[in-house]
Amino acid sequence: MRQTRLAVSAWSLLCLGAYAAHSSDASLYQSKLWVAGNIRSAMLASIRTSWEQGTAAAAVLEFDDPEYSVFGSSPFVCDGTFPLATLQLAYSAAVRQSPDGRLSQEVGDALDGAALDGASAGSAVLLGSLTDPSRYNYWLDAANAQLNFILNVAPRTSTGAISHRIDSRQYWADGVYMGFPFIAYFGAVTNNATLLQIAYDQCRLYRDALILDGPTGKLWGHIYSDDNKTWVDEGIWGTGNAWAAHGMLRVAVTIQKTEHCSEMAPQIANLTLWIKEILDGEFAALRSDNLVPNYITGGPAFPDAASSAALSSVAYRVAHLFPHKFGKNYTDVAARIRDAVVGNITNLGTMQPIVNPLPDPFPYWNQTGLLSTESQAFGLMMLSAWRDWIGA
Repeated sequence: MRQTRLAVSAWSLLCLGAYAAHSSDASLYQSKLWVAGNIRSAMLASIRTSWEQGTAAAAVLEFDDPEYSVFGSSPFVCDGTFPLATLQLAYSAAVRQSPDGRLSQEVGDALDGAALDGASAGSAVLLGSLTDPSRYNYWLDAANAQLNFILNVAPRTSTGAISHRIDSRQYWADGVYMGFPFIAYFGAVTNNATLLQIAYDQCRLYRDALILDGPTGKLWGHIYSDDNKTWVDEGIWGTGNAWAAHGMLRVAVTIQKTEHCSEMAPQIANLTLWIKEILDGEFAALRSDNLVPNYITGGPAFPDAASSAALSSVAYRVAHLFPHKFGKNYTDVAARIRDAVVGNITNLGTMQPIVNPLPDPFPYWNQTGLLSTESQAFGLMMLSAWRDWIGA
């Protein structure tokens, strides 16, 4: 415990230096690696579900091999580097692919009922076709099967949106991260503008269905049933809004990195505007402990490090990529959140306090938890985004 306290104290001192000098010195980066290593190992020890597999793969890629992340300079070509850890997670997702094409399904009692969650690993699987030529056909076949499922098999809502669930037609804010960045990534790798447009359209349709006028601005409700035309969870859930912001960011940046970026400038502008809505609304609800509440409306408002870290990550990314739209006010809040999140990391590397994403019975997301793969992934993404913003 004493070692952990010393590490956190060292982190705090280094962060103060970063504020003053916007420094990328080696000591700052090394301290971040030490903290991130604990977050990462706890994340890898906790994976249980399809969406956790894909989210962990994305977090590892951003941290280990950022050049292959969509936030890298040339993410859709191989530079000769082999992204081992990411491909190990992607390989597990492909090995556990169900016959209908959903990745990461065949574990435990198999099939988790989600139409989009498996696609969260799709980009990592498709990356295998770029970086592991010895298994080129294996990777590509698995990615094609996943794409076919979400485009041609998954249920559609009355507006044409791809349902987040397989047995009913539902919009979940989570789905914007799970499915649509993969569609965009596939479009970028294959130079298919139609797929890029589909990814954008799906984000738009989900926003249209879930957007609410909340007490701090326009934010997303969590779950809406298109079958019954009723809300399943109308609450403004922090993690749901973070999933939506992260998903739209990945779609926007993916489009931006293609040759279609000029003709799709209006789509990129809309996506960044919708991301700004979420950051503005969530940051306006920031608590005195510099964490966002689990729910702003419709559920318990305990502090949540998971959604806080995810939103901090988004703020750093948009400030780096779209500085004319996202100024210092966003990175200042991101830094306050970062310090609060890191200051509460346990000696096991777990983030606290967090919402439990897997309690039973329904309603979910109303309880605090001890360990969550997605919260660990969000923490690692936050540190990667901060590293890239300061240029470390």
